[in-house]
Amino acid sequence: MKNELMLALTALAHDRSLPQSVVLSAIQSALEHAYKKDANGQEVRVDLDQDTGNTVVRTIKVVVEAVEDNDLEIPLSQAQNHFPDIKVGEEVTTGYIEPDPGRITAQTVRQLVLQKLREAERQLVANEYSNKIGEIMSGTITRIEGRDVIVSLGRGEAVMPPQEQVNSEKYRVGQQLKFIIQKLDQERRGHEIVVSRSNVDLLRELFVLEVPEISSGIIEIKNIVREPGSRSKIAVNSTQQGIDAVGACVGLRGLRIQNVVNELLGEKIDVIEWSEDPVEFIIKSLSPSDVEKVLLNSTENSAQVTVPETQLSLAIGKDGQNVRLAARLCGWKVDITSNTNSNENEDVEPKTELAKAGVDSNTEELLKVLNLTKIDQIKNTINEDLLNITGMTEKRLKALRDVIPSSVKEKIKEEIQVDEEIVEKIVSDSEVFSSDDLVEIVESSKNDDSQLDKEDDKPAVGEKDIWNIDSIVKKKSAKPKKGVIRFAEDIDDLKK
Repeated sequence: MKNELMLALTALAHDRSLPQSVVLSAIQSALEHAYKKDANGQEVRVDLDQDTGNTVVRTIKVVVEAVEDNDLEIPLSQAQNHFPDIKVGEEVTTGYIEPDPGRITAQTVRQLVLQKLREAERQLVANEYSNKIGEIMSGTITRIEGRDVIVSLGRGEAVMPPQEQVNSEKYRVGQQLKFIIQKLDQERRGHEIVVSRSNVDLLRELFVLEVPEISSGIIEIKNIVREPGSRSKIAVNSTQQGIDAVGACVGLRGLRIQNVVNELLGEKIDVIEWSEDPVEFIIKSLSPSDVEKVLLNSTENSAQVTVPETQLSLAIGKDGQNVRLAARLCGWKVDITSNTNSNENEDVEPKTELAKAGVDSNTEELLKVLNLTKIDQIKNTINEDLLNITGMTEKRLKALRDVIPSSVKEKIKEEIQVDEEIVEKIVSDSEVFSSDDLVEIVESSKNDDSQLDKEDDKPAVGEKDIWNIDSIVKKKSAKPKKGVIRFAEDIDDLKK
């Protein structure tokens, strides 16, 4: 039957939620330490029988050629009398110490056991949470030690150091919050688990919890930038057509995003639809400000953004926060100016041919890389190869295909007054002619038609010779033409 020691060991293991083997090992280590202290520094080994609870204490010595310390060493010749195969450097049990509890203080053993149990608990907790780094967990603030906030995670305790806290948040004992498991710090004494409230992953995991479409993969989070406690921007994209990524994240009547805001204690969040078009993405990133124009500089990875003068402060944000977050979100250096400066530049620099045709300024800048600055140069160059230009997208290529043919037609119509049907026919049939060539062709065609009309309208006989039969006879007979008088009786027809 188990003695009182083993019964107490079992109860202790249950209370601590530790395996019985761990508690047994802790007690053995505590007893060894206590006996070693009482045995004048001799190495001892304590064995506890789990079935009977019997305790065996042995002394341990190291086998050496020449003994220098009789309490710790034993000569090889003496050791081989009991262990023939023993070698130098190995340990042997040389005797037994009577396990007399009276020789050691119960208080010392108790303290040692508790210390060993705490170490065992920390190790088990560390092993458990090592696989949960980056995950979100709920915790309760139990106490505040200096600038550190101690959080109970249920199984164990974690610490939130100052650098992982949000400056605008006020923490109090008993407060329940969500935290991200940041890391395990083996060098930190007492609390190895480090949690965070300022990490950007906290915002990511909160959206995963609140938006089922994100956890299922229908909506993906492209990027998140955050200034903890103040404002965040998150770019989302739908992997399925017909799914509104922004609407799904906001939720019905804003319920989903409001839950996230409440968990972050009022932090403002901008949900932005991601776009592969850098111009479109930059415009959306500067939300809620309106944007008039964006000029990209791919070489310097910068963007010149023009906004209405009334929107300048909104685009920049308080202390530059809005433009700073937008630049980090889209990965471009963003410089914002108002349209006042833009209008001054437009007065100095006249519009280019492409701008007059309706090509947006960003596409025009991209085409300049290939020295394509004229409509005639671009007309027969609009193909998939243009997609190799950094910043050129399918959307812009389609816009070029729509703009250039119409610009050719407008140029013809402006310079030569001809029917819309004729212009459409010429432009659609032409594959190699430039707009200037087409203008020349139409001009020439127009002159020829005018000449024919003059010849058709010229009377065959002068008005003074209408009643002169001889003059009529002298004229060469020709096929009658409409409007041409051949005989006097034709006058009656003219009068009708």
